[in-house]
Amino acid sequence: MRKNGLDGSRRRFTSTVALVTSSYAGTSNVMSAEWSLRVSLDPYLVAVFVGYERGSYGLISSSGEFGLNYCSDDQVQLSHIAGRHSISNGEDKWKMADFITFSGTVIGAPLIDGCIMNLECRVIDEFTTGDHAEFVGEVVNAYYDEEKKPLVYHGGEYFGLGEHLRKPGR
Repeated sequence: MRKNGLDGSRRRFTSTVALVTSSYAGTSNVMSAEWSLRVSLDPYLVAVFVGYERGSYGLISSSGEFGLNYCSDDQVQLSHIAGRHSISNGEDKWKMADFITFSGTVIGAPLIDGCIMNLECRVIDEFTTGDHAEFVGEVVNAYYDEEKKPLVYHGGEYFGLGEHLRKPGR
């Protein structure tokens, strides 16, 4: 049944869950980011949106880089911890869950193991987009796992992918 309403429509988006990692001057952080996307194939560019009041904003802005780690469907707890707690409140999310990390080859921010994809990104631009900063990053290195399935977020809840729906004519 179709309904009318801006507030209700905000919960109808479906997205792949990402963990944004950042590091600067000896401090590192991880935050959940429902709002991330690919914006160009050549050059390979992605965008991530970070609230100005978030601790990650200062780390990314100062370092000029970030990791974009797309969660697999077995990383619900990591996403929940990274999204519900804040470094700005003095909370150490790294100690709250079993975040297994590895070092990339280009950026200083840690990357999260077990994801479907990890992208090492250098910030090439920043825009004010409503109440968030939009960081556009050039992907300078990438890792992926073909055996993992993505974690999806919809209506305030987590989901795995359902059955494969084939394109017509295949």
